[in-house]
Amino acid sequence: MNTINSFRTIILLSLFFLSWSLNAQQWQRVNELPSTQMSVLYTQGDTFYVAGLNKLYFSLNNGNTWDSTSVIQPALDYITAVQVCHNRLYVSTLDIGIWSSADHGNTWQADNAGLAGAGAEDISGLAVRGDSLYASTYGSGVFVKNTVINSPWSAYNQNMHWGNVESITNIHDKLFAGAGGNGTMALQAYPGDTWKEATFAQFGGEVNSFLGVIQQGEILLAAGNGGLYRSTDDGTNWTPFNPGVGFIGSARFTKNGDRVLALLIKPSGAGFMRYTDDAGETWNSFQPALTGSAAFDLAFHNGSLYAAHGNGLWRMAATTPVDEIPATSGPELGQNFPNPFSASTLIPFHLPLSGKVEISVFNASGALVRTLWSGTLPAGKHEMELDAGNLPAGMYFYRIATEQGVATETMLIQ
Repeated sequence: MNTINSFRTIILLSLFFLSWSLNAQQWQRVNELPSTQMSVLYTQGDTFYVAGLNKLYFSLNNGNTWDSTSVIQPALDYITAVQVCHNRLYVSTLDIGIWSSADHGNTWQADNAGLAGAGAEDISGLAVRGDSLYASTYGSGVFVKNTVINSPWSAYNQNMHWGNVESITNIHDKLFAGAGGNGTMALQAYPGDTWKEATFAQFGGEVNSFLGVIQQGEILLAAGNGGLYRSTDDGTNWTPFNPGVGFIGSARFTKNGDRVLALLIKPSGAGFMRYTDDAGETWNSFQPALTGSAAFDLAFHNGSLYAAHGNGLWRMAATTPVDEIPATSGPELGQNFPNPFSASTLIPFHLPLSGKVEISVFNASGALVRTLWSGTLPAGKHEMELDAGNLPAGMYFYRIATEQGVATETMLIQ
């Protein structure tokens, strides 16, 4: 009898721990946010933004508490991208162009000056490169503006053969634009202003547009209407992979350590998640799946995986293999040299992972005086030069902000 009871106890405990383990990996809706459409997820330093119907929600403490911006525009019902550049917050929309805020979303202004042509205010994506912000459109190609002086937009379409551009991404100062539907994309490397058409898939008579790309180490992973693609030579040649979902309407990528997740969205809104732990040599179905509403975006942020859906924001504990990067493994910011200085100085820093980087300089009162870099950089050691220019003598702070953390040091101008 004791043996039977002990056996039952073992079984019950096993079932309990199995149930707890499964529940720990289940999707949970973020109840602090409304159960309405969430379309974009975006991380800037410690701030995590979520785009709702006509406003942004944000958290500064890993999703423990949430706040929101003011309403951007009452008629707005679909946000396509979010970007922060030179301390200004930008939001792109599907049919009313681009809106920006210089006070963290308390007030918003239409930012459409220069967006001219059919579909110019139907924005598919945003990308930052240095001081420039780029917008891809459904109809009028690509536009660019200088965010330091907040210039009007101007067309950026030299040798761009297509008006419909499904996506735009900056990887190491090379722009990848999803222009056209015949298995080609457009590339534009800095410096220069001319686009080059490149093939990513053999055209078989069916529409195949370039929907997005992410870098994992030295490998590029991309999605098109026809499936997933992998390049080992910076986008010159691509190897296809069939994820088994049929025609893909849109795609989103995110990564955490060695794991890359792809959200493949059908025109109906149904989303299929695939993951790779070997830089795209193999892809697998991600479990547990999240179904029941239209899928829009996904992102890793500080130990959690988030999914933006038509019925709200969902999250679960991030499940990566052994190479997940600890939360403490952030950027390393060295002391500038020389210091003090009067003309120019070099700022050394080290990045544990490639990704978005912003390097800024602030005066002793905490006001932003210079943005040295805002864009993507590869992992490893770097140096950034600061030209003092007309900055007055005194103490300054310089800060590096990445998806892994923020670091700050001081410098002195004589």
